[in-house]
This record gives sequence, C-alpha cells and structure tokens, in this order.
Amino acid sequence: MLLESTTLATLLRYVADSLRQDYGLDPAPLFQQAGISLARTRESGSRVAQGAARQLWELAITATGDPAIGLKVGRRIRPEGMHALGYAWMSSRTLADALQRFARYAQVLVTIPANVTVTSVNGSCQLTAVFPDPAQRPHEAGIDTTLVALLALGSKAAGHPVRPRAVFLEHPCRTQPAVYAAAFGIPVEFGAAMNGIRFDHATAEAVLPTDNPDIASVLDQVADRYVASLQPQPVAATVRTLLRELLPTGEVGQATVASRLNCSLSTLQRQLQAEGLNYRTVLDETRRSLAEAYLRDARFTQAEIAYLLGFSDQSNFSRAYRRWTGRSPGQFSASQIQ
Repeated sequence: MLLESTTLATLLRYVADSLRQDYGLDPAPLFQQAGISLARTRESGSRVAQGAARQLWELAITATGDPAIGLKVGRRIRPEGMHALGYAWMSSRTLADALQRFARYAQVLVTIPANVTVTSVNGSCQLTAVFPDPAQRPHEAGIDTTLVALLALGSKAAGHPVRPRAVFLEHPCRTQPAVYAAAFGIPVEFGAAMNGIRFDHATAEAVLPTDNPDIASVLDQVADRYVASLQPQPVAATVRTLLRELLPTGEVGQATVASRLNCSLSTLQRQLQAEGLNYRTVLDETRRSLAEAYLRDARFTQAEIAYLLGFSDQSNFSRAYRRWTGRSPGQFSASQIQ
C-alpha cells in the first residue's frame, strides 16, 4: 500500500501552545487521544501520520468550540518550527522568493499530494494550493493555519506588518466572517475554487532586511535532502507487488489497483508519471518478467501461464509476449534448453 501522508511534528507544538495559552486547556489529553506524543513535537524532523493530525484538529475544535482555531495557531508559528523551510524563508531576498520556496518545499510541512504554485496575477504575486485527491486533503483548520502563518512569517521577515491583497479559501466560513477578516486584515473569500493568498507587487518584490542568499542556498540543500528522505517506496514497485497478487484473478484495471492502494485513479496516474512511467508500462513489464520466470519452469504449460498472467486465453498471451520481445513464448522456452 502507498505510505500514509505525514505532517511535520514540530508544527503541532503550536497547536499545543494555542490550546494552553489561548483557551486555557491542557493539550496533553487531546494529544494522547489522537495518538501523538507531545515530546515528539520538540524533535526536529520528527513526523506524525496525517490521520492523527486530522484527529487532533477535530479534538481541538470540539474542546475549544472554535472552528477557526487554525487562525490562532497560525499566528504562533515560528521559523524554527518549519525545519529548514522556515530558516530558508527568513533568508529569502523578497516575499515573492519566500513564497516560491514554500511552493518548492511544501512537503517539508505535509506530504499530502498538492499542487502549490506561485503566479503573477494582474501585477500581483499569488500563491495557490490545490489538493487533487479528495481522499487526501488537509484539515480546514490546517489550511487556515498555513495561510495565517505565511502572513505572519512575511511580516516577521519584512520587519513590519504585511497585508495581503486577497485571501481565498475552498471551505465555507464556519464562524463569523469578521473573525477571518480580523486575522488577515481584509475580508476573506470562502467557497473559492482553491486556497490561496495574494500580495501586491510592491509588497512581494521589496527586498527583505533578512535577505541572505548564501545562507538561503545552504538551507535549500538541507530542505532538498529532507524532502528526498520523505519519499516512500517508488509507486511503481508497490504496483508491481500488488499486480503479482491480482494477475491470476484477471482484475488488473487501473481503477482496481488504485482502489486497493487506497488512492484515487488520478493520484495513481500522477505518481507513476512522476516516476516517468504509466500504468500500461508497469503492467506489461510485470507480466513479461513473470512470463519469463514461468517459461523457465517446465511445470507450467503456456495455457497455465496465460491464466497466471491474467490473460483470457493462451493466444492473447502469445500475442502480448511477441509484442514485448519480438518472439513467441515457445521460442523463448526453446532458447532455454539449448
């Protein structure tokens, strides 16, 4: 199965801080109920399952009665809680550069599949995030936290309050809109097509007093290595393992495989594409590899091999094998005994 998405554990320390300082609640019972160790939120680079983080958000909202708790948490986030990304952000030349770094290294914070982009819109700089897999989406409170944190970190790097030109959220407003307007300094658009924040050109391109290109370059390398360490087993290898189980049943369609891997069809296709592959190629390679292993074993007839590889009959297997190798299964078997 595909590995579960994870969240940087140090981010969750700010949930604990908010529960304690903003609401007067002991965070320990909620963390324990969610299966998250409070001690791990102080360990650099430590991670927790995204499912546990989602549960923590739900527990926190229930305990506080505040569906907008993410706004308070976001204001508390500091660069040191974001691993290398936080320090690289503070070393960026401009806010636009910092947003580009966030888009590039968003997986440092959470490994949920996401399309995070920075674009120029009518002379302004806009960061947007789209989550293409409905089965893997961040909690609404987590999105609120992230956008407020970007604003807070931008203000910290600039040395003065930074105000966005626009803020938009996919989720509906679950409290008074004025609560969000107060957090961002402007009215927020809810029910939008994507999540994002926009800054005017002057704000985005102003050189930051914390600008340090040498340090930023070193931190980019640290972030690159950290993101690489988060990569799960190649998806193609996972698919091949599952196909070996499914082939004799004949149920080897992409939709079936995606369902067994607990992901959407589009997610499976996208992850294979990221590895330079497509589903048909992986299926053919798996069948070919197994076919040659079976053909070397005299116990199997070609009809049995066709069944084991999920073909409807021997002739379909023979045609496929000739397409893969340019020769028939019989010719391969003969070459093994010469």
